[in-house]
Amino acid sequence: MPPVLNPFVWDRPLEDPAKIVGMEAFANQVALTLKGQTNVALFGPRDTGKTTFTNQLALELAKSQGEDAPPFDVVTVNLQRVVSLPGFIGCVHDAMVSHPVKRLRRAALRQIGALEKEIGFDIKVVKGSVKSTAAGPAQDGEQLHAQLLALRSISEHLVVIFDEFQRLRHCPGDPLAIIRSALMSSGSNHVSLLFTGSIRNALKMMLEDSQQPIFGEAAQMQLPAIARADFLEYLDFQFEATGKPAQEAALQYVLNATGGHPRSTQQLAWECWGAVSGGERVTLATAVEAHERLVQTIERSEFASVLNVLMSGDAAEANEVRALQLLADRGGETITSRPVAKRYGFSSHSRVRPALVRLQGRGLVDERSGVWYVVDPLFAEWLRRASPLAERPAALPPGA
Repeated sequence: MPPVLNPFVWDRPLEDPAKIVGMEAFANQVALTLKGQTNVALFGPRDTGKTTFTNQLALELAKSQGEDAPPFDVVTVNLQRVVSLPGFIGCVHDAMVSHPVKRLRRAALRQIGALEKEIGFDIKVVKGSVKSTAAGPAQDGEQLHAQLLALRSISEHLVVIFDEFQRLRHCPGDPLAIIRSALMSSGSNHVSLLFTGSIRNALKMMLEDSQQPIFGEAAQMQLPAIARADFLEYLDFQFEATGKPAQEAALQYVLNATGGHPRSTQQLAWECWGAVSGGERVTLATAVEAHERLVQTIERSEFASVLNVLMSGDAAEANEVRALQLLADRGGETITSRPVAKRYGFSSHSRVRPALVRLQGRGLVDERSGVWYVVDPLFAEWLRRASPLAERPAALPPGA
């Protein structure tokens, strides 16, 4: 009998449509918006499934949805580590030459070959050692512009996804103006753009500041939370289909403990699945013990490292630690309470919100329907357990 694999995936974006939960309707909405020649800016906190969503979106875009909405090709440019125009050029190059679709990959290679002959420059040198004199900012800008023109030529119907688009706000060389000129001007009516970002305010500033080149050039959308009923049905099916049925109480505990956070829910389900043998049931006790193990791993995670850095910082960073602790202990409903702020060491309750905004910029907290919360529920639970001021069970995201 062949081995049964753990069906839950939490350490990478999902590509199998059968494992993508509750995103089909929203993907259809975004696909039709993009096909209608409207650019989209999509916000979602980190680890909430933006990249997984773009995989679902690519499937929707590949469908024919009528004469005015033919299939569109998709190229995704990952900007997560971009700090300069040469780095941006390298990311676009990677997206083109490593495209998973052979037809587009070969079209990209042809376009890049023609471009390199035209400009007399090997684009690959930006990714390795360069023996010749380094290019100046003006030349970098010209090369990026020419490269984006080549990119838009690989398909008659194209969506370009710029993942973690807010990274460009600190990139010198005016990359937004270059994008606008190459992909949002004459000759680019067949191209639509999707900007994704995990830092809401940074992404909004790039779109809402009238001094920015792409001011008002994209419809802003929020990645929706996965409906609890959809997640419950998905978890139940995956456990049952792999010979490890789960008790209803265990499933409810998993979703309560994670607040429906996509990555943490998959991770806790993965831990539960691995804790029982084939044919055994996943019980409430199984889920509780699995949650305990995961919360303990936070001690050695990036979250603990960030917290230690903040605790060693200046007064503003100390306030960020206080704000994190307040949210984890009490949730985001009482952040303006003077007694609560004083209890957590703030010199004034007016210091709480600025600290939360800075934490939002770090991707650690977010605001939903006017209520602040710690984005990662395992981190929130770890903070709460370590707090001498906690008075209630784990604070879940609003609406969980």
